[in-house]
Amino acid sequence: MLFKLSWKNIISKPLTSGLSILLISAAIIIILITLLTSFQINEKFEKNSAEIDLVIGAKGSRLQLVLCNIYHVDQPTGNINYAKTSIIRNHPFVKMAIPISLGDNYKSYRIVGTDLNYIDSLYKGQLKFGRKWNSPLEVVLGSSVANKLGLNIDDEFVGGHGIGESIHSHDESKYKVVGILLKNNSVMDNLILTSLESVWVVHGVEDKEKGSFNLKSKNEVEDSHQGHEHHDHDHDHHDHDQHGPNQTPAAILKALDKKTLEITSLLIFYNSPRGKFTVPGMANNAEGMMAAEPSIEIQQLIQLIEPAISVLKNMSFLVIFIASFSMFVAMLNSLKNRKYEIALMRVLGASKIQIFSSIIMEGLIISIFGFLFGVLISHIGMEIFSSYLSESYHYDFTGFIWLEIEWVLFFGCLLIGMISALYPATKAYQIDISKTLSKIES
Repeated sequence: MLFKLSWKNIISKPLTSGLSILLISAAIIIILITLLTSFQINEKFEKNSAEIDLVIGAKGSRLQLVLCNIYHVDQPTGNINYAKTSIIRNHPFVKMAIPISLGDNYKSYRIVGTDLNYIDSLYKGQLKFGRKWNSPLEVVLGSSVANKLGLNIDDEFVGGHGIGESIHSHDESKYKVVGILLKNNSVMDNLILTSLESVWVVHGVEDKEKGSFNLKSKNEVEDSHQGHEHHDHDHDHHDHDQHGPNQTPAAILKALDKKTLEITSLLIFYNSPRGKFTVPGMANNAEGMMAAEPSIEIQQLIQLIEPAISVLKNMSFLVIFIASFSMFVAMLNSLKNRKYEIALMRVLGASKIQIFSSIIMEGLIISIFGFLFGVLISHIGMEIFSSYLSESYHYDFTGFIWLEIEWVLFFGCLLIGMISALYPATKAYQIDISKTLSKIES
């Protein structure tokens, strides 16, 4: 009875009721899109950092170093000499040092040279199919890469130079898929993983090029010490033949001078708190190297984007206030036109409490519809937006998750509906039947 009466009053004024619903929905949409995005970003920051204590790479921006080598959303700052990192990798305060080599991609998905600790220890990945690599040019795919590119075990592909759009392809070296990982909701889902040796082999096949890993064979290093430039030029052609497509990966690796091999970064884990006061200084004082603490850099990044999030939240609160005021005015104006209807209802037997409750229920129904419509649009909108993020940054976001705070928003909407309807309901409760009906007679 009360619901039917309230519903009839709502649909009798579709424009004013619709405006109130729309304003509540707009506030919910702004709040939820902000919360869904920030929640998933923070979740990925936390999960992908995997308690990495330090990132060591080439000098440049520390934030860029962290974003590139942990989250894979930026460009490398450069390369560092792998042999010169030995003192850090073997330091007594270092529990584990995972090397990272970047530089190539396949259809915009990054090919990451590393060791098996990246899968086993860092992200605790599990194989879905196949096995892990044990030879150069064998790769293990993240689950999203395999699904989106349609790659299977024993498939072969050629990587391209660069970590975005390919500049050119490494046609001389084909990668072979030997394993596919189970989805574990980390950055690893969107990576193509292989050994460091694979990266060195691929770049060792080619002539030395600007922006490449600057790999040299042993003979090249000896010739460069002798200072015969014309001989170096002739040797380059010879070396290109030596590293041609007929050469095995083992032969190519053997020809490379181990002292000149490079990586992009080292991911460091301490086995002692004292490492924090020792290892970063060693890296920062080393030639061409720099250390960055992920926790500090990410905190600074969050502080940079926090003002924008605060603006969106404050905007949503403003919209909620406007929605509440709009509902209040609409219901108050409606009450003026319904005084005689309410008086007649009282004469026909409706109690003051029933009249009061019907007005309150009207506010609740408008709030519930506003909440439901806002939640629906928010989650669908986030899902559409996530497909763009996936295409552009290869990060898996989703709109189909339910945050606990959405229950808070639901009860908050109910409270707004009740407060907005409280004064009009009180006025309806206080209507004098005799005075109202006497105005009709007069």
